[in-house]
Amino acid sequence: MSDAISNTAHAGRLPKVLVSILNWNGTPKTLVCLESLKAELEATPAEITTLVIDNGSRSDDAAALAAGIATHDVELKCLPKNLGFTGGHNIAIEQAIRDGYDYIWLLNNDAKVQPGALRELISELQNHARCGLASPVLRDIHDGHIARCVNGHDWQQRVSTKILDIDEARRFQDEHPHAVWVDGTAVLVRVQALKETGPLDDRLFAYYDDNDIGVRLANKGWFSRCVFSATVLHEDRNGLEQFPLYLSYLLKRNEMLFFHTHTPPAYRRLLWLKLVDRALYDATRYRDYGFRDHSDAVLLGMLTTCAAVLVRRRTSARCPCS
Repeated sequence: MSDAISNTAHAGRLPKVLVSILNWNGTPKTLVCLESLKAELEATPAEITTLVIDNGSRSDDAAALAAGIATHDVELKCLPKNLGFTGGHNIAIEQAIRDGYDYIWLLNNDAKVQPGALRELISELQNHARCGLASPVLRDIHDGHIARCVNGHDWQQRVSTKILDIDEARRFQDEHPHAVWVDGTAVLVRVQALKETGPLDDRLFAYYDDNDIGVRLANKGWFSRCVFSATVLHEDRNGLEQFPLYLSYLLKRNEMLFFHTHTPPAYRRLLWLKLVDRALYDATRYRDYGFRDHSDAVLLGMLTTCAAVLVRRRTSARCPCS
């Protein structure tokens, strides 16, 4: 399908969009996000439903959320436990597929939508038939600097790369469309693409899910794009002292899972030893900097992943059809 005919998918009707926002003990931020979204929804020519999913919050936060959204035109779904970024949004993805939505906007509850963002994202998907996922430029909510826009992977070094200069990011995106992945903070995803790739990877819970879906889209012939005319504000945390321990654990565990799963054959020689070596290096570095607990969290993430991969290999060895 060419870009010239991509708009025919919506000929004669407005696009149908589901907005998915997760809340986990963060009602004040969720309500700010919804407030920033209100004018955008009214100004966007689309049939839009906003779904807020409470991801197993404390009873007081869940009650505050229910009271706070009373003035907003949103659906509320409460989960008995925290299913993470992947599990929570997958519930919304299932609804989007079941109810015939064209697009689903996965929006962080600590994001603040700037005017025109959703309209620009919808336009990008409508104008590029093989674009499966689009993200705005993410700017820091405090000082407005560019936090993320276009990302890639250096498979040889087993690292994610980010390009923050707009001109350089635009060139990379135009020259290497299937190598781009974008952050999951405010991504608009084509539901048809998700039907082909499947939902977010629930093994990950949170973090590296955006790397993963970007690669899986590319493997199916879709590409991801940053829309440079769209902006969403988001808190850009820097410095390990700002990170909870579970973040260090999940980042290391999911980094290893991601590269073990997706590294191309040309770069897989001694891959597992290299991933373990990187984990040990990071744990030692954190300990040297005085972040002993974060060092332990990295080691736990490494050991958890090693155990999971070992179990999978043994299971595969026993199964003649694997």
